[in-house]
Formats: sequence, C-alpha cells, structure tokens
Amino acid sequence: MEEYQIWTLWSSNRIGSALMFIGTVLLLWLALRVAAATRASDESNLFTKIVSSAFGILAIGAAWNAWSIGATNWVITAANLDALEEKSQTAIGYIEYVGTTVPSGNPMTGGMILLGIVAIMILYQIWAPKK
Repeated sequence: MEEYQIWTLWSSNRIGSALMFIGTVLLLWLALRVAAATRASDESNLFTKIVSSAFGILAIGAAWNAWSIGATNWVITAANLDALEEKSQTAIGYIEYVGTTVPSGNPMTGGMILLGIVAIMILYQIWAPKK
C-alpha cells in the first residue's frame, strides 16, 4: 500500500467517525432528556428509574464504542504509515503526533472524562432525592 492510499482511507474513515460522533451527541442528549423527564414526573417509580438508568448507561456505552473506533482510526493509520519503508515528513510528523501504533480500545482521555461526567449527570437526575 502506498502512503497516498493510507491518507485516502484515513480521510474516508474520518467522515464515518464524524457521523458517529453526531449520532452519539444526539443519543446522549436524548438520554439526558429522558433522565430529566423521569425526575420531573410525579408518576416515576422504581421501574421507570431503572429503565431510564439502563437507557442512559447504554447510551454512554454506545458513545464509548463509537469514540473508541474514531480514536483507533488514528492509531491504525499511524501503524500503517510506520510500516512503510519510505515516508514523507508529514507521515513522520503524524506518527509522532499520534504517539502510538497500538490501539487501546478506548476513546481519547477527554472523551472518557466527558462520558464519565455525562453518566454522573444522567444518574444524578434520576436517583438524587427531590427537595
């Protein structure tokens, strides 16, 4: 495979990652809305709280998975560029920027922190006592 082909694949995969990101933002927004509606309803019972919590946790899990795929795209591209015998200065800089050629299976640190905060927001809205 030539360097140009690797860059073309990377660019194409970035489009898919962006679409997954937009989808997860909408999914997380919906999970926060469900949590807020569960909290605001006077008719919420244990079952609705459990179902709302499960939906929120599954939304976090889906976002974690999608964002992991996006981060892995960068690492796999760096690994493929590193495997080339002849590389451009751009490829060398990209490999150094990414910093690894071994996929971790996790989103970037900022994404993990954001998803942790969103999980706390969802669960707090559902389970915190009303004053």
